[in-house]
Amino acid sequence: MGTQKEIARRAGVSVSVVSAVINGTKHTRMSDETRARVEAVIEELGYVPNDAARALRRQRSGTIAVVVEKIENPIYRDMFHGIYDAAEARGWAVVLGDARWMRSGSHFLARLLGQGSIDGIILRSEGLVDDEVVAHLRARPTPVIMVEGRHGLDGRWLAIDDAAAGRVATQHLIDLGHRQIEFAGGERWVPTVERHRGYADAMRDAGLEPRDAIRTGYGSQAGTEALTQIIASRRRPTALVVNNVLSGLGLYAAAHDAGIAIPDDLSVVAIHDADIADDLRPPLATVRMPMAELGARAVEAIAAILEDQSTRFGLVDDPAPVLLPRASTAPPPSSPRPW
Repeated sequence: MGTQKEIARRAGVSVSVVSAVINGTKHTRMSDETRARVEAVIEELGYVPNDAARALRRQRSGTIAVVVEKIENPIYRDMFHGIYDAAEARGWAVVLGDARWMRSGSHFLARLLGQGSIDGIILRSEGLVDDEVVAHLRARPTPVIMVEGRHGLDGRWLAIDDAAAGRVATQHLIDLGHRQIEFAGGERWVPTVERHRGYADAMRDAGLEPRDAIRTGYGSQAGTEALTQIIASRRRPTALVVNNVLSGLGLYAAAHDAGIAIPDDLSVVAIHDADIADDLRPPLATVRMPMAELGARAVEAIAAILEDQSTRFGLVDDPAPVLLPRASTAPPPSSPRPW
């Protein structure tokens, strides 16, 4: 009947490619010719995977956990889709958890770390859980993949290219003719620092002077905080890059209350996309990030570790961040009016 190694040898590919074909994984890149060649060898050898026996033999549950902060956050939508698609292709179940309940002594943590109950964990940023939880995770063989950070247990982390996102958003505003552009973001969290770096690089490349980031919290309140700081400082940028789409919502409300018209007085681009961006008036321009690919890559990384195969960690930069132009941006006003 053959094995995956035998299929890989005959087809001239890696075992991970064979596994992707067998499991129907959508996010492993290969040509149609390669896929057809692998399928032909599978048919020739009469290979039939026995997932139930394999799981029993290796004492696996076929379940992975995904832990994020505030699972209701709309920016996770595409990442969840990528995780579920990749898990479904492997016949795995997914348990969702909120990091707000992942604390030392919690029932959720006990179930996650229970003997054989979870095959792998996808965790958004190590900083969301306390030191004792991290110690528990390090002490167990269950693979943990950090996403949207730049560190992880044993170097196992995956992140989107936040610097590229900041550059794309800023370049769009520069191309419209803006020169007074600012960046509003949260505290010194790594993705925010990277997005500001992309903003600053785009400004310098255009011969413009970047400003320090306007420091705020997170969520919709951050947009309100950013505009409040701008008004208090008496600076009058014509355009603003906002760290995330939720902060953009708060900024819209604050601009309305202050009598600032978007985009006539201030053009706005937010990083990350969500359905609500299209529902705003005017619709909010955003930068779409490869969140589905991030989720799928995290599942595939867990699978590779469980199968003792090599896998690549680091930035998920394919596809690249893409600007979704909407009516919240326009050329700068020829005669700016006072706010």
